[in-house]
Amino acid sequence: MTTQHMPVFRRLLGPAMDRLPDAVRHVHDGEGRLELSGLAQVDVMPGLLPRLICALMGLPKAGRNVPVTVIFDRTPTAEHWHRRFGKRHYASRLTAGTGADTGLLIEQMGMITNIFRIEATADALYLTVVGCCFLGMSMPAWLAPRCRVAEGQKDGDFTFDIPIDLPWLGRLIHYRGRLGRAQDQQDKPRIDGAP
Repeated sequence: MTTQHMPVFRRLLGPAMDRLPDAVRHVHDGEGRLELSGLAQVDVMPGLLPRLICALMGLPKAGRNVPVTVIFDRTPTAEHWHRRFGKRHYASRLTAGTGADTGLLIEQMGMITNIFRIEATADALYLTVVGCCFLGMSMPAWLAPRCRVAEGQKDGDFTFDIPIDLPWLGRLIHYRGRLGRAQDQQDKPRIDGAP
C-alpha cells in the first residue's frame, strides 16, 4: 500500500501506529464508516461566556452520563468525525498536514482550524494542539486554545479525555467518556467519573 493510500493516522504515525491499544487502532487504522456510542461526563466552566462559547462551537453541555454517538467516515485522504453529545452536535475533517505542517494533523471545524502534534504509546494516542487558525488567520498564543487529547482503551472500549483551556479564561470544558459499538453498550456501566 502506497503512503497516499494509507489511512491518515497510519500515514502520520507509521509503524508507531502498531503500539496503540486495539480500540484506538480500530478507530483510526481503517476505511469506511464506523459508528460508536457510549456515555460521557462533561464539565463546563460556570458562567454565561463559557456556555456561549461552547454553544457557538457546538461543544457539549455540562452533564453526567451524557449519551454520545460518534460516526467516523474514513477515507485515505481524510477522517470526517460527526459527534453528537445529547442534543448538541458538531463535525470536523482531519487530514495530514502538508508543506510547513508536514507530519502534523490538521482538523477543520467550521471557522476554526486546529493543528495537532500526535504521539502513539502503548497506552494512548495523544493529540496536542500546537497551532490554531480562525478564518485562515493564525491565532496568537495568548488567544489560542490549549488542548491535549488522550484516546485510549478500557475494558475493550475506546476512551477519550479532552480538556480545552483558553489562556485568557481558564479551563473552558473537559469532557471524557467511552465508546463501543452501539449494540455493545447495553451492559456497560454508567460513567461516574474518569473513563
